[in-house]
Amino acid sequence: MNIKEFYRKYTILSTLILMMLTTLVLLIIVVQLTKIITFHGQEYETPNLVGKTPEELSIFLDEENVHHFKLEVIDSMFIPDQPKGVVLNQDPAPGSKVKKRRKIYLTTVAVTAPQVEMPNLVDLSLRQAENLLKTNNLQLGQVIYKSSKYNNAVLEQRYKGRIIATSEKVPYMAKITLVVGKEEQEDVDVDLNFE
Repeated sequence: MNIKEFYRKYTILSTLILMMLTTLVLLIIVVQLTKIITFHGQEYETPNLVGKTPEELSIFLDEENVHHFKLEVIDSMFIPDQPKGVVLNQDPAPGSKVKKRRKIYLTTVAVTAPQVEMPNLVDLSLRQAENLLKTNNLQLGQVIYKSSKYNNAVLEQRYKGRIIATSEKVPYMAKITLVVGKEEQEDVDVDLNFE
């Protein structure tokens, strides 16, 4: 019995066998294509990028690594003591095994300082004003004393030489100059003659 006779005699059975063979061939093709598309078996170790400057990152990408990894900055934090743009954290962690063209997500030090609102310090005591500056991530700069009947009260708040209004934006940890009142001491003649 040849294939044509078998097909005519057992139509349903032969159709089922043909469907199973077609499904098997398609499954093999899909598995092989998936291995090629997902770079199956090609793993690379993620480098340690923590602490690297933007210049070092560009050198890293100029090498062969540009084909293996993609870098994406997803967050930045302002840290005054750290150089700007330095990598603080990465995901996946250094030493992880990843596939080709994997994105490495970076958290870096912000290049510009965030802005904060200037609080109202006028009419507060110098001590209260200093505490309020610290609370609002600002620093006390120069204190200028000016003759006033209100001793130790803040008369003006300045940033870079100009009077700054309440709620105006200033850089994080900016130094604020305060003009503070100081009472003039009058000379008093005391008569010590006890006659």
